[in-house]
Amino acid sequence: MPGKFTTALFGGLSALVLMAAAAQAENPTKVKIAGVLSAGKEAPWETSFINSMNRVIAARPHGLDVEVEYTENVYDNAEQVFRTYAETGEYDIIFGDTAYADAIEKVKGDFPNIMFVMSGSGNRGLGDNAYWVFVHAHEPAFVMGEMAGKLTKSNVVGAVSTYPAEDTNDQLNAFFAGAKSVNPNVKQKITYIQSWYDPTKANEATSAQIAAGADMIYQMSGTFEVCEQKEIGCFGNYVDMSAFAPKSVVASATVNWDPQIDWVIDQWWNAKTTGAKFDAPKDPKWFTWKEGSGDVVVGQGWAAKLPEDVKKMMDDSIAAIKSGAKQVELDLSEVKSD
Repeated sequence: MPGKFTTALFGGLSALVLMAAAAQAENPTKVKIAGVLSAGKEAPWETSFINSMNRVIAARPHGLDVEVEYTENVYDNAEQVFRTYAETGEYDIIFGDTAYADAIEKVKGDFPNIMFVMSGSGNRGLGDNAYWVFVHAHEPAFVMGEMAGKLTKSNVVGAVSTYPAEDTNDQLNAFFAGAKSVNPNVKQKITYIQSWYDPTKANEATSAQIAAGADMIYQMSGTFEVCEQKEIGCFGNYVDMSAFAPKSVVASATVNWDPQIDWVIDQWWNAKTTGAKFDAPKDPKWFTWKEGSGDVVVGQGWAAKLPEDVKKMMDDSIAAIKSGAKQVELDLSEVKSD
Protein backbone atom coordinates (compact mmCIF):
# COMPACT_ATOMS: atom_id res chain seq x y z
CA MET A 1 0.00 0.00 0.00
CA PRO A 2 2.73 2.53 0.86
CA GLY A 3 4.46 1.62 -2.39
CA LYS A 4 1.35 2.31 -4.42
CA PHE A 5 0.84 5.61 -2.59
CA THR A 6 4.45 6.63 -3.16
CA THR A 7 4.21 5.72 -6.84
CA ALA A 8 0.99 7.71 -7.22
CA LEU A 9 2.50 10.63 -5.36
CA PHE A 10 5.62 10.72 -7.48
CA GLY A 11 3.55 10.18 -10.58
CA GLY A 12 1.41 13.18 -9.67
CA LEU A 13 4.46 15.30 -8.93
CA SER A 14 6.03 14.29 -12.22
CA ALA A 15 2.89 15.33 -14.06
CA LEU A 16 2.94 18.69 -12.31
CA VAL A 17 6.61 19.18 -13.16
CA LEU A 18 5.93 18.30 -16.78
CA MET A 19 2.98 20.69 -16.90
CA ALA A 20 5.07 23.48 -15.36
CA ALA A 21 7.90 22.80 -17.81
CA ALA A 22 5.46 22.84 -20.71
CA ALA A 23 3.95 26.12 -19.52
CA GLN A 24 7.43 27.61 -19.14
CA ALA A 25 8.37 26.39 -22.61
CA GLU A 26 5.34 28.16 -24.03
CA ASN A 27 6.20 31.49 -22.45
CA PRO A 28 7.09 34.13 -25.05
CA THR A 29 10.75 34.76 -25.70
CA LYS A 30 10.34 37.92 -27.77
CA VAL A 31 8.14 41.00 -27.79
CA LYS A 32 7.91 43.18 -30.87
CA ILE A 33 6.97 46.83 -30.35
CA ALA A 34 5.97 49.51 -32.85
CA GLY A 35 6.92 52.97 -31.56
CA VAL A 36 4.61 55.66 -32.96
CA LEU A 37 6.30 59.05 -32.56
CA SER A 38 4.48 62.37 -32.89
CA ALA A 39 7.63 64.22 -34.04
CA GLY A 40 11.05 63.34 -35.42
CA LYS A 41 13.55 61.30 -33.45
CA GLU A 42 15.68 64.41 -32.89
CA ALA A 43 12.98 66.19 -30.84
CA PRO A 44 13.74 66.03 -27.08
CA TRP A 45 10.52 64.18 -26.14
CA GLU A 46 11.11 61.51 -28.77
CA THR A 47 14.80 61.27 -27.89
CA SER A 48 13.93 60.57 -24.26
CA PHE A 49 11.50 57.84 -25.35
CA ILE A 50 14.05 56.16 -27.63
CA ASN A 51 16.84 56.38 -25.02
CA SER A 52 14.59 54.71 -22.47
CA MET A 53 13.51 52.04 -24.93
CA ASN A 54 17.17 51.27 -25.66
CA ARG A 55 17.84 50.76 -21.96
CA VAL A 56 14.84 48.42 -21.68
CA ILE A 57 16.04 46.47 -24.72
CA ALA A 58 19.41 46.00 -23.03
CA ALA A 59 17.82 44.97 -19.71
CA ARG A 60 15.69 42.23 -21.37
CA PRO A 61 12.69 42.25 -18.97
CA HIS A 62 11.39 38.73 -18.29
CA GLY A 63 14.34 37.50 -20.37
CA LEU A 64 12.63 38.81 -23.50
CA ASP A 65 14.28 39.89 -26.70
CA VAL A 66 12.70 43.31 -27.23
CA GLU A 67 12.50 44.48 -30.84
CA VAL A 68 11.31 48.00 -31.71
CA GLU A 69 10.48 49.72 -34.99
CA TYR A 70 9.63 53.44 -35.16
CA THR A 71 7.46 55.64 -37.34
CA GLU A 72 8.05 59.38 -36.96
CA ASN A 73 5.95 62.53 -37.41
CA VAL A 74 2.63 60.79 -36.83
CA TYR A 75 -0.34 62.87 -35.85
CA ASP A 76 -3.18 63.50 -38.33
CA ASN A 77 -2.66 60.04 -39.85
CA ALA A 78 -2.40 58.22 -36.51
CA GLU A 79 -5.34 55.87 -37.08
CA GLN A 80 -3.88 54.70 -40.37
CA VAL A 81 -0.46 54.10 -38.81
CA PHE A 82 -1.86 52.13 -35.85
CA ARG A 83 -4.09 50.06 -38.13
CA THR A 84 -1.32 49.34 -40.64
CA TYR A 85 0.98 48.08 -37.88
CA ALA A 86 -1.82 45.96 -36.39
CA GLU A 87 -2.81 44.41 -39.73
CA THR A 88 0.67 43.02 -40.29
CA GLY A 89 0.13 40.69 -37.33
CA GLU A 90 3.81 41.11 -36.45
CA TYR A 91 3.56 43.48 -33.47
CA ASP A 92 2.62 42.66 -29.88
CA ILE A 93 2.55 46.24 -28.59
CA ILE A 94 1.89 49.44 -30.52
CA PHE A 95 3.22 52.21 -28.29
CA GLY A 96 2.28 55.82 -29.06
CA ASP A 97 4.16 58.64 -27.35
CA THR A 98 1.34 61.20 -27.19
CA ALA A 99 -2.44 61.78 -27.40
CA TYR A 100 -3.65 58.96 -29.63
CA ALA A 101 -6.88 58.03 -27.81
CA ASP A 102 -9.12 58.86 -30.78
CA ALA A 103 -7.06 56.74 -33.17
CA ILE A 104 -6.69 53.84 -30.75
CA GLU A 105 -10.40 53.82 -29.92
CA LYS A 106 -11.20 53.22 -33.60
CA VAL A 107 -8.68 50.40 -33.97
CA LYS A 108 -8.39 48.50 -30.69
CA GLY A 109 -11.61 46.48 -30.97
CA ASP A 110 -10.51 44.96 -34.27
CA PHE A 111 -7.28 43.64 -32.73
CA PRO A 112 -8.04 42.47 -29.16
CA ASN A 113 -4.81 40.48 -28.90
CA ILE A 114 -2.60 43.52 -29.50
CA MET A 115 -1.76 45.97 -26.72
CA PHE A 116 -2.15 49.64 -27.66
CA VAL A 117 -0.49 52.38 -25.59
CA MET A 118 -1.02 56.16 -25.47
CA SER A 119 0.84 58.72 -23.41
CA GLY A 120 0.18 61.98 -21.63
CA SER A 121 -2.53 64.60 -21.74
CA GLY A 122 -5.29 64.77 -24.34
CA ASN A 123 -6.11 61.10 -23.79
CA ARG A 124 -8.86 59.30 -21.89
CA GLY A 125 -9.16 55.88 -20.33
CA LEU A 126 -10.42 53.32 -22.86
CA GLY A 127 -9.83 50.10 -20.96
CA ASP A 128 -9.54 46.63 -22.52
CA ASN A 129 -6.35 46.50 -24.62
CA ALA A 130 -5.72 50.30 -24.60
CA TYR A 131 -3.24 51.35 -21.90
CA TRP A 132 -2.51 54.93 -20.81
CA VAL A 133 0.79 56.08 -19.31
CA PHE A 134 1.95 59.52 -18.15
CA VAL A 135 5.45 60.92 -17.76
CA HIS A 136 5.43 63.61 -15.06
CA ALA A 137 8.69 65.54 -14.52
CA HIS A 138 7.33 68.02 -11.97
CA GLU A 139 9.70 66.91 -9.22
CA PRO A 140 12.95 67.62 -11.14
CA ALA A 141 11.35 70.83 -12.48
CA PHE A 142 10.73 72.01 -8.90
CA VAL A 143 14.43 71.62 -8.08
CA MET A 144 15.41 73.55 -11.21
CA GLY A 145 12.98 76.27 -10.14
CA GLU A 146 14.75 76.50 -6.80
CA MET A 147 18.03 76.92 -8.68
CA ALA A 148 16.52 79.65 -10.88
CA GLY A 149 15.12 81.45 -7.85
CA LYS A 150 18.54 81.51 -6.22
CA LEU A 151 20.49 82.43 -9.36
CA THR A 152 18.28 85.20 -10.79
CA LYS A 153 19.54 88.74 -10.41
CA SER A 154 16.52 90.45 -11.93
CA ASN A 155 13.95 88.41 -9.95
CA VAL A 156 12.20 87.72 -13.26
CA VAL A 157 12.01 84.02 -14.08
CA GLY A 158 10.48 82.93 -17.37
CA ALA A 159 9.38 79.86 -19.28
CA VAL A 160 8.85 79.23 -22.98
CA SER A 161 6.60 76.23 -23.50
CA THR A 162 4.68 74.48 -26.26
CA TYR A 163 0.98 74.16 -25.38
CA PRO A 164 -0.87 74.57 -22.08
CA ALA A 165 -1.26 70.81 -21.70
CA GLU A 166 -1.30 68.78 -18.51
CA ASP A 167 2.11 67.25 -19.19
CA THR A 168 3.70 70.67 -19.68
CA ASN A 169 1.74 72.53 -17.01
CA ASP A 170 2.85 70.03 -14.36
CA GLN A 171 6.47 71.00 -14.89
CA LEU A 172 5.83 74.73 -15.30
CA ASN A 173 3.81 75.03 -12.11
CA ALA A 174 6.44 73.09 -10.19
CA PHE A 175 9.28 75.18 -11.69
CA PHE A 176 7.71 78.48 -10.65
CA ALA A 177 6.70 77.07 -7.26
CA GLY A 178 10.31 76.04 -6.67
CA ALA A 179 11.61 79.49 -7.66
CA LYS A 180 9.19 81.29 -5.33
CA SER A 181 9.83 78.89 -2.46
CA VAL A 182 13.42 80.17 -2.18
CA ASN A 183 12.85 83.72 -3.48
CA PRO A 184 9.43 85.31 -2.73
CA ASN A 185 10.37 88.30 -4.92
CA VAL A 186 10.31 86.23 -8.11
CA LYS A 187 7.90 87.31 -10.85
CA GLN A 188 7.01 84.63 -13.39
CA LYS A 189 6.54 84.99 -17.13
CA ILE A 190 5.14 82.29 -19.39
CA THR A 191 4.81 82.10 -23.18
CA TYR A 192 3.14 79.20 -24.98
CA ILE A 193 4.25 79.12 -28.63
CA GLN A 194 1.24 76.94 -29.62
CA SER A 195 3.44 74.38 -31.37
CA TRP A 196 5.15 71.20 -30.22
CA TYR A 197 8.32 72.24 -32.01
CA ASP A 198 8.94 75.61 -33.70
CA PRO A 199 12.45 77.08 -33.16
CA THR A 200 11.57 80.42 -34.78
CA LYS A 201 8.61 81.03 -32.48
CA ALA A 202 10.59 79.83 -29.49
CA ASN A 203 13.49 82.21 -30.23
CA GLU A 204 11.08 85.13 -30.63
CA ALA A 205 9.40 84.29 -27.32
CA THR A 206 12.77 83.99 -25.58
CA SER A 207 13.90 87.38 -26.90
CA ALA A 208 10.67 88.98 -25.71
CA GLN A 209 11.07 87.52 -22.23
CA ILE A 210 14.67 88.70 -21.98
CA ALA A 211 13.54 92.18 -23.05
CA ALA A 212 11.01 92.05 -20.20
CA GLY A 213 13.77 91.32 -17.69
CA ALA A 214 13.94 87.52 -17.48
CA ASP A 215 17.44 86.22 -16.82
CA MET A 216 16.50 82.61 -16.00
CA ILE A 217 14.22 80.82 -18.51
CA TYR A 218 12.83 77.28 -18.60
CA GLN A 219 13.09 76.30 -22.27
CA MET A 220 10.48 73.60 -22.68
CA SER A 221 10.44 74.31 -26.40
CA GLY A 222 13.95 72.89 -26.78
CA THR A 223 15.48 75.95 -28.47
CA PHE A 224 18.54 77.66 -27.00
CA GLU A 225 20.11 79.90 -29.67
CA VAL A 226 19.00 83.14 -28.01
CA CYS A 227 20.07 81.87 -24.58
CA GLU A 228 23.57 81.28 -25.92
CA GLN A 229 23.73 84.62 -27.69
CA LYS A 230 22.58 86.59 -24.65
CA GLU A 231 24.46 84.34 -22.21
CA ILE A 232 21.57 84.08 -19.79
CA GLY A 233 20.66 81.05 -17.70
CA CYS A 234 18.27 78.61 -19.33
CA PHE A 235 16.95 75.20 -18.31
CA GLY A 236 16.46 72.20 -20.55
CA ASN A 237 13.76 69.59 -20.66
CA TYR A 238 13.33 65.85 -21.33
CA VAL A 239 17.03 65.24 -22.12
CA ASP A 240 20.31 66.88 -21.13
CA MET A 241 20.42 69.92 -23.43
CA SER A 242 23.80 71.30 -22.33
CA ALA A 243 25.63 69.84 -25.33
CA PHE A 244 23.57 72.15 -27.57
CA ALA A 245 24.07 75.23 -25.37
CA PRO A 246 27.01 74.72 -22.98
CA LYS A 247 27.21 78.37 -21.89
CA SER A 248 23.58 78.87 -21.02
CA VAL A 249 22.03 75.59 -19.88
CA VAL A 250 22.16 75.60 -16.08
CA ALA A 251 20.48 72.21 -15.76
CA SER A 252 17.99 69.93 -17.49
CA ALA A 253 15.04 67.97 -16.13
CA THR A 254 15.52 64.64 -17.85
CA VAL A 255 12.66 62.17 -18.13
CA ASN A 256 12.94 58.40 -18.10
CA TRP A 257 10.24 56.28 -19.69
CA ASP A 258 11.88 53.14 -18.32
CA PRO A 259 9.36 52.42 -15.52
CA GLN A 260 6.42 53.10 -17.84
CA ILE A 261 7.82 50.83 -20.57
CA ASP A 262 8.62 48.13 -18.02
CA TRP A 263 5.08 48.38 -16.64
CA VAL A 264 3.59 48.04 -20.12
CA ILE A 265 5.72 44.98 -20.87
CA ASP A 266 4.74 43.51 -17.48
CA GLN A 267 1.04 43.89 -18.35
CA TRP A 268 1.62 42.25 -21.71
CA TRP A 269 3.65 39.43 -20.14
CA ASN A 270 1.03 38.73 -17.48
CA ALA A 271 -1.71 38.47 -20.09
CA LYS A 272 0.31 36.28 -22.43
CA THR A 273 1.58 33.88 -19.76
CA THR A 274 -1.79 33.42 -18.01
CA GLY A 275 -4.10 33.46 -21.01
CA ALA A 276 -6.01 36.41 -19.54
CA LYS A 277 -7.52 39.16 -21.66
CA PHE A 278 -5.99 42.61 -21.58
CA ASP A 279 -7.69 44.66 -18.87
CA ALA A 280 -6.25 48.18 -18.90
CA PRO A 281 -7.08 50.54 -16.03
CA LYS A 282 -9.02 53.66 -16.98
CA ASP A 283 -6.62 55.93 -15.09
CA PRO A 284 -3.13 56.72 -16.41
CA LYS A 285 -0.12 55.02 -14.89
CA TRP A 286 2.81 57.19 -13.86
CA PHE A 287 5.86 56.94 -11.63
CA THR A 288 7.61 59.26 -9.19
CA TRP A 289 11.21 60.42 -9.17
CA LYS A 290 11.92 57.86 -6.44
CA GLU A 291 10.63 55.19 -8.82
CA GLY A 292 13.04 56.23 -11.57
CA SER A 293 11.01 58.71 -13.63
CA GLY A 294 13.76 61.26 -14.25
CA ASP A 295 16.61 63.34 -12.90
CA VAL A 296 18.25 66.76 -12.78
CA VAL A 297 21.46 67.03 -14.80
CA VAL A 298 23.64 70.11 -14.25
CA GLY A 299 24.89 71.68 -17.49
CA GLN A 300 28.45 71.17 -18.68
CA GLY A 301 29.33 74.85 -18.53
CA TRP A 302 27.69 75.45 -15.17
CA ALA A 303 28.98 72.49 -13.16
CA ALA A 304 32.17 74.30 -12.07
CA LYS A 305 30.66 77.76 -11.52
CA LEU A 306 27.46 76.84 -9.70
CA PRO A 307 27.64 78.51 -6.26
CA GLU A 308 28.21 76.11 -3.38
CA ASP A 309 25.02 77.12 -1.59
CA VAL A 310 23.01 76.40 -4.74
CA LYS A 311 24.71 73.01 -5.14
CA LYS A 312 23.92 72.11 -1.53
CA MET A 313 20.33 73.27 -1.87
CA MET A 314 19.94 71.18 -5.03
CA ASP A 315 21.46 68.05 -3.45
CA ASP A 316 19.41 68.42 -0.25
CA SER A 317 16.20 68.99 -2.19
CA ILE A 318 16.79 65.98 -4.45
CA ALA A 319 17.45 63.75 -1.46
CA ALA A 320 14.34 65.00 0.35
CA ILE A 321 12.08 64.46 -2.66
CA LYS A 322 13.43 60.99 -3.37
CA SER A 323 13.02 59.97 0.28
CA GLY A 324 9.48 61.31 0.43
CA ALA A 325 10.35 63.95 3.05
CA LYS A 326 9.51 66.72 0.57
CA GLN A 327 6.34 66.55 -1.50
CA VAL A 328 6.00 68.43 -4.81
CA GLU A 329 2.42 69.21 -5.77
CA LEU A 330 1.21 67.84 -9.09
CA ASP A 331 -0.55 70.96 -10.42
CA LEU A 332 -1.95 70.53 -13.94
CA SER A 333 -3.63 73.94 -14.24
CA GLU A 334 -2.67 76.39 -16.99
CA VAL A 335 0.09 78.78 -15.96
CA LYS A 336 -0.29 82.55 -16.14
CA SER A 337 2.29 85.35 -16.02
CA ASP A 338 2.46 87.54 -12.93
